[in-house]
Amino acid sequence: MCAIVDVNVVSELWEGGGTAAGQAFRKAVEQGRVPLVLGGTLSDELSGAGESMRRWLAELQLAGRLVQVDGEQVARRTSELNQVNVDGTAQCSSDDEHVIALALVSGARLLYTNDAALTDDFKDKTLVDAPRGRVYTTRASGDLRGSHRALLRRTDLCSRGAAS
Repeated sequence: MCAIVDVNVVSELWEGGGTAAGQAFRKAVEQGRVPLVLGGTLSDELSGAGESMRRWLAELQLAGRLVQVDGEQVARRTSELNQVNVDGTAQCSSDDEHVIALALVSGARLLYTNDAALTDDFKDKTLVDAPRGRVYTTRASGDLRGSHRALLRRTDLCSRGAAS
């Protein structure tokens, strides 16, 4: 399994201010059970999310727990997702095409976010499939729930073997 973390949940990862679910996600990544995928615009967003995040990403990189995806591939896929459908509608309902593109390029099928529109896009079978995207969220509660534990135990959420 491999995962993507959205910038809107970064504050939930740290002890002393985060949520129990956020800290469980962070620990799963640090222990190597859930490799983190990073690339493209999301790399810039997360690098700008504070010193704790920059330090954590550097530590993950050194420990081999971070899967770096080619930014040019992500940018090309993002550009494709920005194309309008024949009926004039956007492919994505969120403004996070770059996150969907990262999932498509990397094969990551677990996303930690609290963004409702991004959640809808990530779960949309026409956008993210084989396997379907799953969302780890703390919108309802930051408590560590059974659904969080179950997602962190899954081994089938990396379709292209990016973190095998």
